Amino acid sequence: MADYLAINWDKSKLTGVEAHVGVASVSIKRTFEITWPEQHRPAQDPVSAGSWLKNELHRLGVSAKQVLISFPRHDSTVRLIEIPDVPLDEIPEIVRFQTATKSSVPLGQLMLDYLLMPVQEGKTTREVLVVSIGKDLHDKALKTFQSMGLEVASTGLSSVSAAEWVAHTTTGDLESPTLILNPTDGYLEMSLIQARRLLFTNSVPVSEADGTVSNQTIQTELKRFLMARSTQLAGQSISAITLIGDESQQQSLIQDLQEQYQCPVEVLNPLSSVTTAESCLLPGAVAGPLGLVSARQHKRLETVDFLHPHKAEEKPDRRKLQIALGVGGLALIVLTAFFLTHQRVSELDEEIAERQKVQRDLDELLKRGLPTLESVAVIEEWEKSNSPTLKVFQELERVLPGTDRIYLNELSVSRSSGQSLSRLRTTGNAKDDLDVRDLNQQLSYNNYRVHPKRSNNLTSDTDYPVPFEIDAERLPPQEAPTTKSATETKK
Repeated sequence: MADYLAINWDKSKLTGVEAHVGVASVSIKRTFEITWPEQHRPAQDPVSAGSWLKNELHRLGVSAKQVLISFPRHDSTVRLIEIPDVPLDEIPEIVRFQTATKSSVPLGQLMLDYLLMPVQEGKTTREVLVVSIGKDLHDKALKTFQSMGLEVASTGLSSVSAAEWVAHTTTGDLESPTLILNPTDGYLEMSLIQARRLLFTNSVPVSEADGTVSNQTIQTELKRFLMARSTQLAGQSISAITLIGDESQQQSLIQDLQEQYQCPVEVLNPLSSVTTAESCLLPGAVAGPLGLVSARQHKRLETVDFLHPHKAEEKPDRRKLQIALGVGGLALIVLTAFFLTHQRVSELDEEIAERQKVQRDLDELLKRGLPTLESVAVIEEWEKSNSPTLKVFQELERVLPGTDRIYLNELSVSRSSGQSLSRLRTTGNAKDDLDVRDLNQQLSYNNYRVHPKRSNNLTSDTDYPVPFEIDAERLPPQEAPTTKSATETKK
């Protein structure tokens, strides 16, 4: 099908593979590791770095023109958030809104994508795993390869890509809770998979001795990771562990993991299928690039792609088509009537009869179409009076002061009655009572009727010690007051 250059992008070096992706298999042409020189770092000058890297790849004999980039997990932010169970086309905007309320970095400075968790029975919300990296880091990586005349086809995350490679290689089914451990270059990446879905992934810095991480360090970090994910596991225990690395160097760790978790431990070495691998390569650094290449042939897990993130499907605007069809139909009727009139101008009696028939047909057509037009008008009036949830969220985003002063725990929007368009209920925590008063005042300024409400929010947060609840109604836009005339002023 195509040749790809898959890269594990690091600030100090590149680890990658050149592979050919066929219809039935993936073949690895070569692996390599390139260390950035101080004077040609992409963070300083992507164009200069690209020029230097082009010579290095030419020296290695790399000829692929399409690039797949895997960014390290430790350079990213991963959050598990809850959103309302809304239609799929509204999810991307809801995810961005929720991320904006929780992130200390403006969305304009981030590249993000997400993995959607399945709906749980009986719940009105669903979980979303949001993955983001800095836009500056992403852009400089793209500029480096684009300055070389190469096309970047996809950008992902190392731990997510490594999980994709494991899904292609493991003998397990990844249905029951499975833990993936990947010690690589001073970091330990941990990923939790269940029902062939990535539930969460994390990376922690670890110290190495003789190029390996101590068993005690891995056990400690693993316990912390599983403790933090206990809610997602819902009381289930780990059924299988996949360790990425060289089995001959991991015997002690394998035995410790088997004794601790009473489950099988499978060791997968990405370099075992590469005949020309360099001795300096770490197996864990190659897993991510191999996962990117494997996904081009066949995806076995849902992955993230910062270059092509999830987006709402654009609905076609059929109004122009309907207008064109109406105009065309009307033009066809007029032309037909003109043609018939022109052909029978000499036969007065037949002309009168034909015109009367056409007139009756037109009247009947208008009568049949009148109820439809009236129904369209009623529906449009009803839709104008409705306040979509997404629109309320967008308005609320402009009102909120930012997560440095408050944050929200729950937020619901429902249809209201009377003069109000919708009803907004939310709970959260604030730094100070004045922040809550300011928020209520801002809602009032933005055409909300705020109902005083004593907070029953029991959430405790030492950084945001003031819990609050807000109950507000969104009102229709107010009409501008008319200016009194000069005569009324004199009176």
